[in-house]
Amino acid sequence: MNKDAIQGIKDSKHRDSHPYWLWESIQRIPQLLSECLSEDVKDRAQHLADQFEARNIDRILLVGTGSSYFSTIAEKHVFESITGIQTGSYLANELLAYPPLEINARTVAFFHSHSGSTMGDPEVVEFVKSKGGYTIGVTDLAGSQLAQCVDDVFIGPGGPKLELPASRTYATGLFRMLMLAAAIARVKGRAAAAAEIQGQIDQFPPIAQAILDQYEKLAPEIVQKASDITSFFVIAAGPNYATADEAALGLSQSAGVPSQAFQVENFIHGPMQTLEPTMGVVSVAAPGPLQSRVLEVAAAVKMVGSKSILLAPQGTPATGADVRIEIPGSVSEYLSPIAYMIPLWQVAYHFALLGRGGHPDKLAMERPGFKEAMLYLTHQSQGK
Repeated sequence: MNKDAIQGIKDSKHRDSHPYWLWESIQRIPQLLSECLSEDVKDRAQHLADQFEARNIDRILLVGTGSSYFSTIAEKHVFESITGIQTGSYLANELLAYPPLEINARTVAFFHSHSGSTMGDPEVVEFVKSKGGYTIGVTDLAGSQLAQCVDDVFIGPGGPKLELPASRTYATGLFRMLMLAAAIARVKGRAAAAAEIQGQIDQFPPIAQAILDQYEKLAPEIVQKASDITSFFVIAAGPNYATADEAALGLSQSAGVPSQAFQVENFIHGPMQTLEPTMGVVSVAAPGPLQSRVLEVAAAVKMVGSKSILLAPQGTPATGADVRIEIPGSVSEYLSPIAYMIPLWQVAYHFALLGRGGHPDKLAMERPGFKEAMLYLTHQSQGK
């Protein structure tokens, strides 16, 4: 959460009932994904891919904070498997504090920030530049501080948002980066890999719309079934560890109860032992090599007696889950971190309408002391 966002809360147009700004942002996701497929965005992706070839890039650093960082977890998998380039995912301040070896002129760093004003990003950009690295801002605001200090930008549609939670900005940022991975694969001569993911990208917006429409009706019912849960674990594997992180963040903010994300195997070795009947486990069993392991853990959760919320492709064998959220089987692992988050954002939003967590748009910023605490932390981080 950056300082500009905190200060801007009091200036945004306030809403006291549904639909909040967050709801409208979630509703816009399919449309904005379609806008990402415009010729302007494709041309920009091609320009950046050409820079990869011209600079002989052999290392990618994906950098962000909060939801922007979570998206880099999913991107890492795609970039390495599609482009064949070594890729790492980093929190911005940790990249500066614990930099990787060999940042040089063949390194590119992508800085993810919707607003382009995330505190500390300019310092990390300058650090990478000092090592000779090429810097790119993945942001939605062309005139932002981040856009002004990087070497290049990858601007998304949608413009500024009035709500604090990420939803459409997470989805469109990740979607654009998938497009870029395909473009880089093409210039690297990996035509088959590029064609495979590009075909999935081109077909995805209507699939996203279908998911949105289905769970706009079902999300309130899901929340009613889960309204007595006192804490959540969200488990996943591979690129969907990003989904687990983003979902746990959203549930913490909206349901007003502790929510934690775990990689599926780490969940077994400790956190699972704390399960009680009042606790819930959200299992993200997206396509991938570890899908069967996630399904096994979802079944084990029911044996313990806790509530189970399962996300899986349509037609996946039952595990006795209390709630099933089914995603079209045509969604590949590459696109699953977006597809599987759409219903989770909708569920989180309807949890927020219960009034147990923070304000749907403003989170905890209206609670006494919390805004003061966040301003203190941002000033402190700037050495003030």
